[in-house]
Amino acid sequence: MEDEQEKKPDTKKWWLITIGISLLICIVGFFLTLYLSKEIGVFDDADHCPPAQFGNSFGAVCTLISAFAFAGMIVTFVLQRYELSLQREELKAQRSEFATQNETLRLQRFENTFFNMMELQQNIVNDLYTKVEHTETVKEDNPNSPNVSLKEVIVSNEYKGRNMFYYVFNLCKHKIENKGTNNTKDVYGLSGVLKTTGIKEFDSYYTTTFFDHYFRHLYTILKFINQNDWLGEDLQYKYATFVRATLSRYELVLLYYNGFFHPKIKALMEKYCMLNNLRIELLPLSYENSQYLRGLGLTVEDLTKNNFSGGDFEFLLTDSKNDANKYYIGAFYTKKEQERGKRLLNKWNAFISRKVDLKDATN
Repeated sequence: MEDEQEKKPDTKKWWLITIGISLLICIVGFFLTLYLSKEIGVFDDADHCPPAQFGNSFGAVCTLISAFAFAGMIVTFVLQRYELSLQREELKAQRSEFATQNETLRLQRFENTFFNMMELQQNIVNDLYTKVEHTETVKEDNPNSPNVSLKEVIVSNEYKGRNMFYYVFNLCKHKIENKGTNNTKDVYGLSGVLKTTGIKEFDSYYTTTFFDHYFRHLYTILKFINQNDWLGEDLQYKYATFVRATLSRYELVLLYYNGFFHPKIKALMEKYCMLNNLRIELLPLSYENSQYLRGLGLTVEDLTKNNFSGGDFEFLLTDSKNDANKYYIGAFYTKKEQERGKRLLNKWNAFISRKVDLKDATN
């Protein structure tokens, strides 16, 4: 605890004390001198000592002046001590004020950098753009003929900003090689890639390169928050929620699958609950998980009937922070919600275990 501020000394009291001490010294000195003059014969004729001679020998005036000077010295010392204590308190307050100002300036510098990075991130999103052209056959009425003629026209579709995430995940055409043949087939969106070839091929297609700059800069923002540990966990989490609030539904979906190929950003998403607003119904059932489900004799309908998502979410959920192949529940559930995530995970593990045991029993 800090020492209480020293009270201002009572000058009148100290003057009275010191004057009293000085007078006491004078009186004691007077009688002591008088006594000694008789006992040891300080004067030639101690019984008939002239007053002037006695006064000169005692030096009462000088003694009194010295006593008052001594009193003044005591009072001055007390006042100086008080003044020094005030200076110490003032210096202490100044140090505290400087420390507060430094912390405020430090936070301001952090926020200036952080919000500039956030603005740049939004500019990166706004600059996302692609133009897709395809031909369509349309009917054309011929006023000179009763028959309707057909005509091919070129149709252009533009996708900008956040619409790019939806386009790439659901609409963009990808060619997939049929296994065991030299033929290819068309699937639409990275969701089609996931369903046909699995998560391992997610990062193999050119469409993910549209977002390279986006993913790198988003990782830089989260890393910047994480490195400024002087903020404390609560403030770090608060600034991470500012980032999370800017993410659209299909941004979160692409971030979800991108994390399996970039463990550094995956760890930060788990730490700061970046996928808290993920709509799990948008996640498809990837090829490897559908094969596993089929091996247990189950269908997607079996999952939805038991209140599971029917997609990849439960397959890739874990309560381990060190599993690179799955997401820790902290990526989706805040600290207050994690019990709900654990209940879902326990329910899922129990459901799968029962099906595995049943399959083993029938075999």
